[in-house]
Amino acid sequence: MGDSSGVIRLIKVCSSAEFGPPAGAFSVVARQSWSPRWHGNGFGRGDSKPMPDSLRIMQVVLSLAPGGTERLVIEICRRLAPGVESVVCCLDAAGEWANELTSLGIPVHALGRAPGFHPSLGRAIARLADRYHVDALHCHHYSPYVYGLVATLLGRGPGLVFTEHGRLSDQAPSRKRRRINPLIERFGGEIFAVSGDLKRHMVAEGFSDARISVVHNGIDVGPPVQPEDRARARRELGLDRSHFVVGSVGRLDSVKDFGSLIDAFAFASGTRPNWRLVLVGGGPEEEALRHAARARGVERKVVFTRFRADARRLLPGLDLFASSSIHEGLSLTILEAMACELPVVATRVGGTPEAVADAQTGLLVPPRAPQALADALLALAASPERRRAMGCAGRLRAIQHFTIDRMLDSYLTAYRRQARVSAVPAVAV
Repeated sequence: MGDSSGVIRLIKVCSSAEFGPPAGAFSVVARQSWSPRWHGNGFGRGDSKPMPDSLRIMQVVLSLAPGGTERLVIEICRRLAPGVESVVCCLDAAGEWANELTSLGIPVHALGRAPGFHPSLGRAIARLADRYHVDALHCHHYSPYVYGLVATLLGRGPGLVFTEHGRLSDQAPSRKRRRINPLIERFGGEIFAVSGDLKRHMVAEGFSDARISVVHNGIDVGPPVQPEDRARARRELGLDRSHFVVGSVGRLDSVKDFGSLIDAFAFASGTRPNWRLVLVGGGPEEEALRHAARARGVERKVVFTRFRADARRLLPGLDLFASSSIHEGLSLTILEAMACELPVVATRVGGTPEAVADAQTGLLVPPRAPQALADALLALAASPERRRAMGCAGRLRAIQHFTIDRMLDSYLTAYRRQARVSAVPAVAV
């Protein structure tokens, strides 16, 4: 496979500024055994052997703070049990959602990164993988992938699965990654992107087209929305039947560009006193967005709910769903809105056009174009029949193409393949 120490040096030279906050204090959030099968075999002892009737997968993430990727990781751990035994390794802090897994007996470990790039993080992951007799690592996002790769070279050679979920901005491909990616992809593993658009970006950053497969994100579509669901959601939002409600769900972060959505809403709502905009989520942009709503004179029409773990319960209270992001991998909240039979107005970015069929399940507009977004909102507001037709078509599309079962089947197949991969010759940890 090649000289692992050389790759580590290469990664450090080429990517030193790209991995953000290295190993600080190593913390264990939970040490519960995963199941009686593990517990009965001396779980956690260096000489223990897990039962052979299940796969052992380590999910490597940035954290379990609220977000779309983090929700998917939790669902993977929950839904693949008991056939897949899971452990989660967070490069940063464990995050608010860690308790959802530790309450199920799934161990969560936090490595506490500090600024810079440190191969010692890979060594820590390798030790965890050896301790839990992991068959494969599933790394989510680029930094966990690189550290996971280092771990596979240092440890006993678990398999490697990497899923890229999105981009932080719409900037041009990274030159550093263009240099390093053709080299590190040679070390094996399976590479996935959550959309065709994201795959094209990864190819532009040096990965081989043939090495990347697309696995679209999936959701639990759930039963159709009932009238009582709509009434309950409106009560929780402090709204009634007279309001026309535009809504969005997501972290209040610059990549979501909610400022453009507020501008668009101000253009569209104009003299329409019954219009409301609901923003479900928290984040660093909240105060700036509240100021923007005041500056546009719509502060009384905009509802900030802050973070809601049950955000999906509020979707039935909307008349249409809006997404103003400057980039998306494949938005779970858009898929959930479609499952709730909501028409979607969204920016034509990332994987969104793969989810939203323009003029069939919603309308697509350019990013950073508040007037175009406002025009789309007005077009759908003027036609309840069109909104209903788009909503029905959106739910059908979610059922046909974006179920969580479809996504899980793809990853489970990859886990099984990687569990059979011959171990990479290891160096001492």
